[in-house]
Amino acid sequence: MTASTGRREAHKQATRTALRAAAKRLFEEQGYDVTTVADIARAANVTQRTFYRYFDGKEDLIAGEYQSWLTIMAGAIRARPSDEPLLTAVWQAMISVGQQASTDDAPAPLWLFTGRPLAGMRRSGSRPLLRLEASIAEALLARGRFGHGGESPASAEEEFEAHVVARVTVALFRSAMIRHRDLQASGGASPEFGVLLGQAFAVIAPPASRE
Repeated sequence: MTASTGRREAHKQATRTALRAAAKRLFEEQGYDVTTVADIARAANVTQRTFYRYFDGKEDLIAGEYQSWLTIMAGAIRARPSDEPLLTAVWQAMISVGQQASTDDAPAPLWLFTGRPLAGMRRSGSRPLLRLEASIAEALLARGRFGHGGESPASAEEEFEAHVVARVTVALFRSAMIRHRDLQASGGASPEFGVLLGQAFAVIAPPASRE
């Protein structure tokens, strides 16, 4: 790589990083829905044309972040003790990842789930909640809960159990998102998304089972 090529690549990376940082700040400050591509480009000191050289739109900006969050979530589930009930394992993993999301450099902060970014990803062809479901099920089957740690094929019954838990988790996730949006729309104070998610899990799993 020549020095000139190296400088161009460094400039491209810096521009991409600046756009992501500007978008994250604006999404957190004013919300995903009202933030426009023009807002993001302006905050990053580039033109809209430059923005579209790097990203197809707002949905493209968050797609990579969401995938990173899925990877971290799956890793947290696989790391849970093998004798832990499946739903408890998923919930405890979400608590852990949620705590990571409070740091500046963690992927997928909670605004990703409390506005309508996921709906935008769905419109763009991605199926984020189905991807979440599949990721949870695969992680549960790989964590050793079924006695073989993913080293041998899972039985049909094991796959069924893992997918049931994954589908229940997605339903709880959606319920917390809907509750958050409803509270915001009514003008009432809404707890943090993590609190609402905990309330949703508590409906299904008694508190003692999550200790």
